[in-house]
Amino acid sequence: MIKLKTLLKEIRSIKEDSGEALDTQKDKWITFDPKPKEKELDDEFFKLIQTAYKEIGGNAKIKSAGDVFSEPRYTYWTGVDLHGDENLDLIMFGEKTSFGIKFTGVGHDGESDSKKAYLDSRGKALNTSGFYGEVSGKLAAILMGKYGATSVNNKEDVEKVLGKPVEWNGKNPEDAAAKGDGWYTRDIGGTKHAKILLGKPKSI
Repeated sequence: MIKLKTLLKEIRSIKEDSGEALDTQKDKWITFDPKPKEKELDDEFFKLIQTAYKEIGGNAKIKSAGDVFSEPRYTYWTGVDLHGDENLDLIMFGEKTSFGIKFTGVGHDGESDSKKAYLDSRGKALNTSGFYGEVSGKLAAILMGKYGATSVNNKEDVEKVLGKPVEWNGKNPEDAAAKGDGWYTRDIGGTKHAKILLGKPKSI
C-alpha cells in the first residue's frame, strides 16, 4: 500500500501542461507572462523549441529545459493552440525594448499548420511598426520574398537597435544571391553567424 506521504509527493511532482497553466483556447493567440508557471512550462517549451530548431542543430542559446527562462531579456511571450488539445502548439518569444518588440525565438510542434501559422504571424508582425528581429538563411529569404519584410540597411542603425557592434557585410557573405543589403556578422553563443535585421523598429 502506498504511503500517504509518498502519494502526495508524486502528485506534487506532476507538472501542469500549458493548457492548464495558461488557460488556452483553440485558435486564440495569447500573450502571457510565464514567470508564475516557469517550472510547469520549461520542459514542454523546450521540446517545442528543440523541434523548431532541429534542422539547424538546435537553438544557439537554449540547450536544456533549464535555459528556457534563464535569459531575463525574454520578456515577451505569445502562443496559440492550433489543434484543440488545449496545449500550445506554437510559441514565439522576444524582448521588449525601446525600439519595440524584438523577436528572438520560436518553438512549435513540427506540424505543417504550425509552421505556416508561425510564418504568417511573423511576416505580418514584421510589417508593423515596433516589431523586428534578426534572421538568417531560409527564414530570411521567406520573410523578405513571400511576406515583403524590409531590412535595416545601414550599420549605424543596426548597431543602435542591437546595442552592440557588428561586422558589416552589406551583401550576404555566405550567399551572394540572397536578398537584402543589410547583412552583417556577429558572435552568438561563441559562433559567428550571418544575420539581417528585418522589420520596423521604432525611433530610427
